[in-house]
Amino acid sequence: MNDEMTKEKPAAADPTAPYGSANNPSEHDVLNRLGNDEPYFIIRGGDPLSDALVELHAYIGAGQSGAAHDTLERILALTGQNPPRPVGSPKYRETFKISVSMERFRETHGRSH
Repeated sequence: MNDEMTKEKPAAADPTAPYGSANNPSEHDVLNRLGNDEPYFIIRGGDPLSDALVELHAYIGAGQSGAAHDTLERILALTGQNPPRPVGSPKYRETFKISVSMERFRETHGRSH
């Protein structure tokens, strides 16, 4: 980490706000720890897949492949008939550009945790 980043969790502006929001950041919130050149991707709570995608990330990170598989099946069922974003969408293409940026950043900077 460089000097521009702080390691401390920002104080909750409103402890009654939803956990993980701007007004009540999670304990491991990283927005205040990102370097200026580190790519990031935000999944907002209103995204129709937000909870399932975050859950999938947690299960994969914890090595719980069975639970990850079940969650992925749920995501596929939700998106099978009606994808939330068409393939030609600029947001769809942008997501892949961010993914490539993240891969390149990790290759040159290593893991962030």
